[in-house]
Amino acid sequence: MYWIHPDFPDASQSFSNCLASMLRQYNKKNRPLVFVCIGTPSILGDCLGPVIGSILSVVPASGNSVPADIYGTLDAPVHALNFQDTCREIKKRHQKPFIIAIDAALGNSTQSGYVLLKKGPLHPGKGVGKKLPPIGHLQITGVFQDIFAPAAGHQMARFSRCISQGILKLYPALQCPKQSDLIDVFQIPANGNTAGNPADLDSGRFD
Repeated sequence: MYWIHPDFPDASQSFSNCLASMLRQYNKKNRPLVFVCIGTPSILGDCLGPVIGSILSVVPASGNSVPADIYGTLDAPVHALNFQDTCREIKKRHQKPFIIAIDAALGNSTQSGYVLLKKGPLHPGKGVGKKLPPIGHLQITGVFQDIFAPAAGHQMARFSRCISQGILKLYPALQCPKQSDLIDVFQIPANGNTAGNPADLDSGRFD
């Protein structure tokens, strides 16, 4: 398990190093990667997954995508209403993939502001009382204290830059976008739609 603050120096490189280490440890058979980026574009905090999915699908300044299957983008989000259909589609289309689940998470004031990289499935919606099946062999979450707070959009942007750049560093053939290249991705609505599913966070963190 790794906790990384996006404001740390070289945060994206640290994130990339940690992710590469976990992939070597837990994906020893080099199974094909599938990224499932969960959330709704309608809430600034909860759109973390779709923003990252969009960046990985069409890398700014290169026009290419990562050599992995991506589920969940700003145009085609994966949220509570279609989550189980997406799980069935993944099971149908892929033979023993290695799934990396990405979502927003709710945590306390000490945990808020950190990116969590952890082995094991993510439980989307548990933090808001939704019963959805767990997903993923690894989980990546950006931890918010409140996804509706005015600062959530700022926090989401820092999370998404750290995570997306960290993932892209795994693929040297892709040019990692500069911070300025990602600005347009964050021009998203901020209405009160509550269809999203922020993941729950283990209350034992930092104990």
